[in-house]
Amino acid sequence: MWKKAVERRWVFLKSVPWIPVILVLFSTSWGLCRESPFANGHFWEKDGLFLHYRMWFPEHPRKKILFIHGLGGSTFSWRYAPDFLLQEGYCIVAVDLPGFGYSQRVTGKFLKTEAQVRLLLDFLRFLDTVLIPERLSHDPWYLVGHSMGGKIAFLMSFKEPERFLGVLLVDAAFRGPSLRFLRVFTTFPLTRTCWVTLIRNAFLTPSRIRRFLTRAYGRRPSTSEVEGYLAPLRLPGTARSLLSLVNQASSLRLAVFSGRPHPPFLLLWGEQDRFVPKRQAEKFQEIFPETPLVVILGASHCPMETHPEEFYRVVVEFCNTLALPLR
Repeated sequence: MWKKAVERRWVFLKSVPWIPVILVLFSTSWGLCRESPFANGHFWEKDGLFLHYRMWFPEHPRKKILFIHGLGGSTFSWRYAPDFLLQEGYCIVAVDLPGFGYSQRVTGKFLKTEAQVRLLLDFLRFLDTVLIPERLSHDPWYLVGHSMGGKIAFLMSFKEPERFLGVLLVDAAFRGPSLRFLRVFTTFPLTRTCWVTLIRNAFLTPSRIRRFLTRAYGRRPSTSEVEGYLAPLRLPGTARSLLSLVNQASSLRLAVFSGRPHPPFLLLWGEQDRFVPKRQAEKFQEIFPETPLVVILGASHCPMETHPEEFYRVVVEFCNTLALPLR
């Protein structure tokens, strides 16, 4: 009897013309359409979740490096990397975290820091198995994480320290915002929907992104810079992913990791960072005193975009001190 009832309901659903439209809208809202605006943009899928990434190969590959962006960023944040690293022989990979760039829009467990750490470690295994030249596939990686991505890079380096030669933590955000009040207001579907609408209509707008970048850059952004950030943030489902991510924000207790094996770290900071002040780097050094700190004068929260020459010079110098023997 129950089987016939289910069949009758399914026949009814198929007969209603607006059901397919709702299904399409629902799938689109979660970023299920895989379209990269970049010629070197690709997608990788794991357990039903897909990531967007970009790769650049040098003529004579000798090293490999992964870049992880921060909150609101994407592979666009690392657009200057090829200008400085290809000539040094780096295979360059920049990845969009879940919910950002052109990766899938998700909520809940997929956005937990621990889940992202596991996902990116699996992503590196995929790269080494399928795309990285065989003679480099067993070599460790260099890892660069910015802001929120710095926290992820830090945890990756402790999860599998043997996988990395060195880790650069750029204006790394180890402390999450205290937003317990927000969790109360987003527990119920109606208030959660209101918050999603507010984020989409009040914060993911050209004027808001321009103001955000003005503070992050320490100067007024160009039109192309605003559009570079805004384009992926306009994708359906972004506001919901952002709300879910912020809802789960938490601080990392660095002292817990003291004494555990890890690859060499380098702290790279913008002198005038107002999002993650330099004192956070100094607190990091209190727990990991062997970690050097390089401050880029005049830079704010995004030195890799506003001061690319100084930034990538530090990257190359740090990686060269840890390089494997040439083969």
